[in-house]
Formats: sequence, C-alpha cells, structure tokens
Amino acid sequence: MSLVTNPTSLKPEWARMPIRVDPAHADRKQVFEVQDGEETVTYRVDHRGAVVHRRLEMSGIPVAIALAPRSFKGIAARAMEDSNGEVTVTLEMHHENPKLSVPLLVACDLFDVAADWRSWSELFDLPMLMVESDGRVTALEETFGKLRTSEPASRRRSSHRGRRPRFLARRKPGGLGMRMMLEGDEIIARN
Repeated sequence: MSLVTNPTSLKPEWARMPIRVDPAHADRKQVFEVQDGEETVTYRVDHRGAVVHRRLEMSGIPVAIALAPRSFKGIAARAMEDSNGEVTVTLEMHHENPKLSVPLLVACDLFDVAADWRSWSELFDLPMLMVESDGRVTALEETFGKLRTSEPASRRRSSHRGRRPRFLARRKPGGLGMRMMLEGDEIIARN
C-alpha cells in the first residue's frame, strides 16, 4: 500500500549540500538554512516539531509555519545515485506538501543514517518511510514482505477482566473511628 505518490519530487533541492540535525539534541532548538531554488528557507527543529520560515510563492510575504509531529506522515529515507555512481542518502520529516517537508540529514556515508532514522522515528513517534525511485512513499514494515513486526495478541481476554471481585464489591458499614459506651440507671420504675 502506497501512502503518497509524488513522482515530481525525486530529488529535493536541499539535497545538494550536507545537513545533519542531531536527534540527541532534540531538546534544544536546532536552526539551519537551506537554499531551495532562489529562496532561502529556514527550519527550526526541536522535540515539539518543526517551524518552517519561507516566503509565499505568489505574494512573497514571509510566513512561519509551525508543524506538530503528527502533521507529518513519517520519517522518510531516500537514496539517490548520481551519474558518477555516488550515493546520497537523505532523511526528512515527510509531509504531503513537499514544500513543508523538513530535511534532517543529507549524507554520502551510510553508517549513521540507520541510527538517526530510528532515533527520529522514536522521538516523534512516527513511522519509518522509504521513498522509492519512482517517488512512491511506503512504510518500512511493508517492505518486509510476509514478516510482520507487531505486538503479540493478548492471551487472557475475558469479560470479567475489568470488574471487581465479588468479595470486594460487597458493601460493609463504615466505622466512625470511635466507640460509644453508655452507662446509667434505668428510668422505668418497676414494682
């Protein structure tokens, strides 16, 4: 099952220069600028999501768009090979609108890519995605084939599970915390 089909954006503009936003420093605001064609786009990433500063296409008005992690489809990885045979790998917070996707890593070596990919995915609780060569975006779990990685089914499911046991459900009169003692003489006269 393909999540998004966008064959027009096979290689993003920002993939030309190396970038690395460290997931270990997500508690701090990490700010970086990327040249997207003629426009300079500023990104700010932290544990609460991302803020994208760019200009509107038609009017040129500067805008800042705050994006929560749940507004992204997932953390997408794409590998691109140039004419010289060099492979460039990118990680991004993938959005339906390609102009709102946030780059996290552009690298030529493949050593730290997997660790960063998993770290960003766990930090934002987003699925790990792969961008295919034709532009289709698929979840990483779907590329495993018949192997499924999910939680095992619970074995003990009964209708009584959420109820209290009967001996705890019985009502008992509550104590006042003190005991009353009555003493005295009998008022009724008996002959």
